[in-house]
Amino acid sequence: MFQVAFDLPQESATWPPFSTERIWAKKTSAPYQLEVQSVPFFVRDLSRGDIIRAKPDHERRELVFDGLVRHSGHSTIRVILRDKTDENRDRVLEMFRAAGSSWEFTSVDFHFAVDLPGEVDYRSLRSMLVEATSTGAIEVEEAFVAPAHVAQLDA
Repeated sequence: MFQVAFDLPQESATWPPFSTERIWAKKTSAPYQLEVQSVPFFVRDLSRGDIIRAKPDHERRELVFDGLVRHSGHSTIRVILRDKTDENRDRVLEMFRAAGSSWEFTSVDFHFAVDLPGEVDYRSLRSMLVEATSTGAIEVEEAFVAPAHVAQLDA
């Protein structure tokens, strides 16, 4: 396993809170191509299982992102809990668990990134997310929606 550095564009004075996100990836059979193993918290257009190119940056002494080779069919959703109660967090996580998704928390337990494998029924899940967003319980960012999930929404 390797960590790959992704430089992040500053969207505002405070977001994202880091200039670089480091994401775990594993070696593939192709030179300098790696498979993403983490769910990205800040990088957009990237999901678990995607194949990326990385190159060594000798000055920084790390591998840095050098391009996307192909998407995996997974989608990445990010959630911020506005209602920070344990009950709301558990309800939202159960929604993702029931859909067949997994997630990772940042250092704070009200911000997390969700991996949606290709077989997830995104149409149903998305309508539940829209409802939770409309009540003010959560905020959602669709960081990358795979073509198969987009097709479910268009159906």
